[in-house]
Parts: sequence; structure tokens; C-alpha cells
Amino acid sequence: MAAGALVLAACGGDDDSATSDTAAPAETEEATEEAAGCIVGVSWNNYQEERWAKWDEPAIKAAIEAGGGTYISNDAKSSAETQASNLENLISQGAQALIVLAQDGTAIKPAVASAIGAGVPVVAYDRLIEDPQALYITFDNKGVGRLEAEEIFKRVPKGRYVIVKGSSTDANADFLREG
Repeated sequence: MAAGALVLAACGGDDDSATSDTAAPAETEEATEEAAGCIVGVSWNNYQEERWAKWDEPAIKAAIEAGGGTYISNDAKSSAETQASNLENLISQGAQALIVLAQDGTAIKPAVASAIGAGVPVVAYDRLIEDPQALYITFDNKGVGRLEAEEIFKRVPKGRYVIVKGSSTDANADFLREG
């Protein structure tokens, strides 16, 4: 999974590595060794949702472990306040990189900024965190919205439709609607 691979890459590099197109073999080996010992903390917004436990967590965990990293996680149980505390907790457990499925990307910005300031890379997974230093990985939500609309029109080509937008704190709701 892309998020796990990117985080392991972040664990194995430093800021200077981005300035060179190629690395010497010794540097590549050193980066791989660093990534192999990387502890990746995953902060779930609400682990009770079937999708996270059934598909996303196993894929992320497998990618991290395939790279030689260690997976640790916690669950915010739909509370942005809890998630902010959880991010600090993951770092205190030794997380060297974070994957965050944000409950409320705005509310946890101070905790994310603190992690980034401490040198811990942050990947915002599927939920936008508006911090220019947090990498954002998501799906083609506009494409998903288009596919959903096409399928609805195939099944019910005429009539009146109600569009339920979704949570105002979830940028994905806007992206889906745009599709």
C-alpha cells in the first residue's frame, strides 16, 4: 500500500536525499537499514468502521512489515481531542513516522504541526489535513462520485434525486459531490 511504502521511505531518508537524483549503493543500503527499523504509528479516526479493520489496516500493516518496519496504532473513537492526544502518544511510543486518518483535520492541526516540528513525517490518509508539510494520500474521490452517479442513472434514469453531501469536516464529501 502506498501510504506504508511512503512512510518507510521517509524513515529511511533525510532532507538532503531529495536533492540528488541517484544515491550511491552505500547510501541506499543505509537508508534501507534505517527504514527496516522504522516504527510507524497509525492514528485511526474511528476503527469501528468495518472498512478500516477489514481492508485498510491489514494492507497498511503488511506494507510496513514488508519493509521491515513496526506497526503501532490507536483509535480516536470519533474524537478529534482524543486523536490529538493519540498522536502525542504514538510519538512517545517511538513512532518515527505517522499515518493519520483524521477525525477533523482542522482540530488536530496543532498536534500534526508539533509532530512535523519534531521531525516526524506525517501522511494524511484519506482525510485532508491542511498542512503543507503533511503528505496527503487519498483515492480518486471525484472519479468515485462520477461512477456512483452513472450507476444511479443507469438503474433509475428518470426521477427526482436527493444528494446527501456528508460531513462538513470531511473534504472527501466535497470531492465526491464534485464528481
